Amino acid sequence: MKNRFSCMTANFVAQPLGYHMTEGWAQGDGATNDAFAPLETFADCFEGLLVQIKDLGFSAIDLWSRHLAWEWATPEHMAIAKELLKKHGVTARSYSAWVMGGESDLRAACRFCRSFDIPYIVGHIELVDTDRDLAVSILREFAVAYAIENHTETSIEALESRLGEGDRDVIGIGLDTGWCATRNWDALEGLRRLYDRIFVVHAKDVLAKASEETGYQFVDWGHETCRLGDGIVPVEAVLKELRRRGFRGSICIEHEPERYDPSEEIKESLALAEAWWQEAKPVVKDPLKVVVVGCGNIANSYGEAMEQRPEIEVLGACDLDRERAKEWTGRFGGKAYPDFDAVLADEDVEAIVNLTIQAAHVEVVSKALKAGKHVHSEKPLAPSYAEAKALVDLAESEGLRLSCAPVTWLGECQRTARRHVLSGGLGTPRIAYVNVDWARIEHWHPNPKPFYEVGPLADVGVYSLTLLTAWFGPVRQVVADGTVLVPQRTAADGEGFEVTREDWMTLSLLFESGFRARITASFYVGAVGGLTPDLEIHGDEGSLRTQWFAATAPIEVGKVGDPKGYTALAHDQRCLGEGEWYCDWSTGVYELWKALRSDRAHPTSGAQAAHVVEIVEAAHESMRGGRSVAVASSFPAPQLS
Repeated sequence: MKNRFSCMTANFVAQPLGYHMTEGWAQGDGATNDAFAPLETFADCFEGLLVQIKDLGFSAIDLWSRHLAWEWATPEHMAIAKELLKKHGVTARSYSAWVMGGESDLRAACRFCRSFDIPYIVGHIELVDTDRDLAVSILREFAVAYAIENHTETSIEALESRLGEGDRDVIGIGLDTGWCATRNWDALEGLRRLYDRIFVVHAKDVLAKASEETGYQFVDWGHETCRLGDGIVPVEAVLKELRRRGFRGSICIEHEPERYDPSEEIKESLALAEAWWQEAKPVVKDPLKVVVVGCGNIANSYGEAMEQRPEIEVLGACDLDRERAKEWTGRFGGKAYPDFDAVLADEDVEAIVNLTIQAAHVEVVSKALKAGKHVHSEKPLAPSYAEAKALVDLAESEGLRLSCAPVTWLGECQRTARRHVLSGGLGTPRIAYVNVDWARIEHWHPNPKPFYEVGPLADVGVYSLTLLTAWFGPVRQVVADGTVLVPQRTAADGEGFEVTREDWMTLSLLFESGFRARITASFYVGAVGGLTPDLEIHGDEGSLRTQWFAATAPIEVGKVGDPKGYTALAHDQRCLGEGEWYCDWSTGVYELWKALRSDRAHPTSGAQAAHVVEIVEAAHESMRGGRSVAVASSFPAPQLS
């Protein structure tokens, strides 16, 4: 994850008062509320806050409700906030709020969170104490979880008692390490005992106070925050424990002084937290030693993801442009190999991560396999089914693993949706509607021509084809249509080029199981308002809609005939991404490591990737011939751990 830690916006509670907050928290709370609530000044105030936080090194926030309150936020406030968050590349990971009152208040707060795709309310929800069953039903309806923030609890047992039993999907803990110390209990011990119920951690340090009577250092009921490491909270040990346990929830840095600007100390705290986190990186005895081949646009996303996986050891990279390989390894480690032959000659290299352009896939994968290297390849596996099948056969004959993207179907969102559908949540599922509208590549990619050469179906349609075949098995019949909508395109550098491959296609698929799907893929639609990676599954008893791409995407489900319409479905595991298009690109390589070390099949099989290539090939044949085309290949059903 690019920025593991987020910034609590309440850190600047005293800012509207010129950091002269003489009357306690309520004074800063009111002043902040008064500064941000007026619509005519909101944009300037909110953008200033985001710029300040970005300058400190953060790309994520935990939004304090006084900066944007569910009680007073109008649609105009919310539209401005969404646009500014997008403009500055900032993600809101949780909502820090006290939701008093009853059902209508909780619904309003949850509705607010859902509109921003914020998964947690951290703080206090009164309705949980007065009518827990009703509160839980509302939280589940909106797929928003409540993280109880410890403030008054004087022991771990007191927090456990408040937490209660059950409802683990929507009621957990927002562990504030500073308040642990202020209330005289050990944050590290609390973390260890309550770990399974912790959704969010507020990394906060506090100073000890001196008793005027004895001079003995103890923590009184004051709560003076400080730079991480300068107080009495074992924050370093807490963060290292979280890293060792593989914690995937939100961790925010919190420091809210009343009399001075904390910006510099927050920046220093972030540097310390990142250093402690890196020091605690789990040691894996037998990581998968890989080399990246091809350092183009997607390679940075792979690099950022793989460096978070101790199971993957990057030995280096190579590219036809060696300077590009040097730049990549300078950022992500390893050495820049002079050429591909040098990679294949290195006996330490266990697997190749093939990120070359599509036209090079067959050559790179086949050479790697013949050299005794396992392979994880970007999609599509090959231009034709015959070539893809030959690669699968080669891997099998050599006793090697061939893994292939896309891996987005392994995201938390997609796993949750899959489990819901296949466990009967919709009754018998019968049909899918999928949009794979990926906009006009030349508007956002520096090298669009190779994408147009393979077309939208082979380039991005394979994401949804892989997901649907992983869920519902092999396809047996394809009917397709397509055309070139805009033959003349212009790249970002001003160079014109001609498109001869279809830039719009639609498919009707019949699966062996009887399931059917309609997929539309284009490099045209989506130019206004962003991309539209939509997925709908319809069954006898209900429907589900979500995305086939983003692991953090919301999921909505509805029952046939239910006048309430769609309601949100909570993810089985809550992961943190960097914005709405988050995907963990390392998943396929990680699954390859896990399968090799446990001697079992990896879920991202070359056989399934080859089947997807055959579907693409059949679609083009159907389009040219104006008829239904059969698909013959099969693959073992992927097994998920």
